[in-house]
Amino acid sequence: MTTALIILHAAPERANPRADTAVRLAGAMLADGKDVRLFLAGEGVLLLKGTETAGDSTHALLNELLELGLEVQCCGSSLQAQGIDALPKGVAKSSMKGLSAWISAVDEVVCF
Repeated sequence: MTTALIILHAAPERANPRADTAVRLAGAMLADGKDVRLFLAGEGVLLLKGTETAGDSTHALLNELLELGLEVQCCGSSLQAQGIDALPKGVAKSSMKGLSAWISAVDEVVCF
């Protein structure tokens, strides 16, 4: 089975929909039978804000994908820089070393 890694370092914004594209791609890859991992770094960790309310389609889809087994890790430094302490269920705190390990273990890497 193919394993894919999506790295998101862009904030979720309507004007620049990279975060939305990353989450939708993760869903499409899961639907294609791939194992998918999502690593959030920089402003990408802001995607985690609002997952409790899931007021928009990107957050709602992320919640759905987490329930379907999407593996999500976040850069600990980025979480600290953005003031995010609590992580949603299914999301783990990691590091650049963790990202490096994931890159080495997957077949495909996509960055947003």
